[in-house]
Amino acid sequence: MKNSKEIKSKQIFETILQLGLVFLILGFCFQLLLPFMMPILWAIILAITFYPIFDFLQKKLKGRKSLASFLIIATILALIIIPTVVFFNSVTTTLVELKAGVEDGSLKVAAPGQNIKDWPIIGDKAYNFLYALSTDLEKGLLEYKAQIVEVSKSVLGSIASSIGSLLQVILSVIIAGVLMVSTSAQNLATNFIKRISGDSGEEFLNISVSTVYQVVKGILGVAIIQTLIQAVGLFGCGVPFAGVLTLLCLMLSIIQIGPIIINLGVIAYLFSLDDTTSALLWTVFFIVSGLSDNVLKPLLLGKGAMVPMLVIFLGVIGGFMMSGFIGLFVGPIVFSIGYKLFEAWMDDKPEKTIAE
Repeated sequence: MKNSKEIKSKQIFETILQLGLVFLILGFCFQLLLPFMMPILWAIILAITFYPIFDFLQKKLKGRKSLASFLIIATILALIIIPTVVFFNSVTTTLVELKAGVEDGSLKVAAPGQNIKDWPIIGDKAYNFLYALSTDLEKGLLEYKAQIVEVSKSVLGSIASSIGSLLQVILSVIIAGVLMVSTSAQNLATNFIKRISGDSGEEFLNISVSTVYQVVKGILGVAIIQTLIQAVGLFGCGVPFAGVLTLLCLMLSIIQIGPIIINLGVIAYLFSLDDTTSALLWTVFFIVSGLSDNVLKPLLLGKGAMVPMLVIFLGVIGGFMMSGFIGLFVGPIVFSIGYKLFEAWMDDKPEKTIAE
């Protein structure tokens, strides 16, 4: 009896030790993968998004998967890197010209219009700042030195953060290319989902893939279309820094705020030029452009979805508020799976007990 208890205690101790070692190894592996967690998540999303194109290309290239993946990744990287280089080159050139203009006194600031004073909240401050720069640029810069330095620090911090994010995106694109080619990686992901989901694994896998497509079409697709419409107006009306404002419109549209903030600033600027007729026409254009997502989203977001559009939309908003940009995808996927589980539970009606 004593030996039996000792053997049982020994088995319990060995089991605890084995579990402890397993959790220790898992924790260590998680720590190693943590810096790459965000790029890997993005890589999975990108691989799902571009897989139909990859499948089409590799068939056209007679099964040469590596070449198909290389062409897709090279194109994506070119579309990311070239505009970024052009943007930073434009910003750098502008800053150098401004610095040179201030130093040699050739930079002149036009006198602000009186309409600027009518702007809500910031009207008087904006007018005083522009008027100080227009009368005596050097004195105006010294007067607002603290504010300019503070804004400059914020801009530099944003640029540094953007460079870090850009490097993560490039890494994600490269990993996505590997995932599209690797059959073993695809099988591993499929088997993992089926393992943890049981009989519903296939359905949850389809929901995840479908939701990624819906978000790409309904969120990113709408944001790009809306930004293109905005770009026509921004470049057409001649507002300064139209390229930068277009980029901001894209970012605001992706995070579901919309370009309304940019539009209000542009409209205020146009009315400050004392050309009321032109300002009114462009105001109508920017109002229509700002509201275009209300038409585009119902057309693209819920089309072909395995769950209602409202579920995906709430998942997008909640995911972004909780986890930032990656939450735009993770949020609706998790919420859609939760919705299907809730739907299955509601359909599984308990049998009525017959009273004896």
